[in-house]
Amino acid sequence: MDNGSGSTIFPGLGSTLIAAVPEWFGWMHNLSLPLLVMFVLPWMYVLLILSSIPYLHLCNMLRLQFWRNSNENEFWNKARWLMAYVWNLHSRIFHGNMLLVINISESHFKSIFLHTSFLAGYEVTGLENLPETGPALLIYYHGALPIDMYYLTADTMLKRNRLIHTVGDRFLDHIPGWRLVSRVMKVTSGSVQSCVSTLRAGELLSIAPGGVYEAQFGDNMYEVLWKNRTGFARVALEAKVPIIPMFTVNIRECFRTVSLARWLFVRIYNVLKIPVLPIYGGFPVKLRTVLGKPIPYDGSLSPADLQEKVAGAIAELVQEHQRRPGEILQAIGDRFEAVHLQRKET
Repeated sequence: MDNGSGSTIFPGLGSTLIAAVPEWFGWMHNLSLPLLVMFVLPWMYVLLILSSIPYLHLCNMLRLQFWRNSNENEFWNKARWLMAYVWNLHSRIFHGNMLLVINISESHFKSIFLHTSFLAGYEVTGLENLPETGPALLIYYHGALPIDMYYLTADTMLKRNRLIHTVGDRFLDHIPGWRLVSRVMKVTSGSVQSCVSTLRAGELLSIAPGGVYEAQFGDNMYEVLWKNRTGFARVALEAKVPIIPMFTVNIRECFRTVSLARWLFVRIYNVLKIPVLPIYGGFPVKLRTVLGKPIPYDGSLSPADLQEKVAGAIAELVQEHQRRPGEILQAIGDRFEAVHLQRKET
């Protein structure tokens, strides 16, 4: 017997390994594709957000070329309305209700079909708590991506014809072309005095005290991560305005951050102060924003006391409306509403 050849000792081994290589690559492809999609989908949302940059710059070019003498505020209001329609349609398609119609006869199962209801998309509960006129400060829980704030801004523009001014993180100022977006959509990094001035002008203003830290390191238990931040409380007390707590159901099931080596990413974040933790998701879950009862101005409260009171109000909204721990499949299932149709055989 010739022991110098492995193929003689193990007949067919070489051909088996060669044949297994394509199967192995196919298996790896099938395994990696869903993971790839989960990390690519968030960038589709980001691109939708960033698409406002060329859109508004194009609008500005057209304004300077053809409507230089027109009313600038009226022009930009129309541009904002078009953006609001796009975001509103996006919310209905990706986070609206799906009607499950089941047609059953007495003797046998007839049919099942799905119907997308564009009349019941992203929902806002408690919109009546948002004043139709006058100032108010919205304080909200910050998801991995604040997609709910874009949806609420669009919804408020279309239903109330009011623009919600927003305090964004300072790292946004480094995005090329973002300055015009900030000016048109009223997004600012927001010092206490500038926020007070906005509210004293009678505007609506939204702030997420948890900021990027809460966005990056929150999880599906929905714990409020504000540390000792009291800036928003100082704004509310100085401007003497009510605070409206806001929370969006399933926002952590729409987008999530990876949980691997978080201790390391926390250290990196504390140095750089920019988002460093990878985001995955873009899942078509049901989203519903809840606006709580306004917390009236109370001059007897200190900023720390007011911060604690508002954090408690948001925690109550989470406790009342959010399933914990949040589950992605259940959040997707929240979109489906079953309607049973039963009829007698003729």
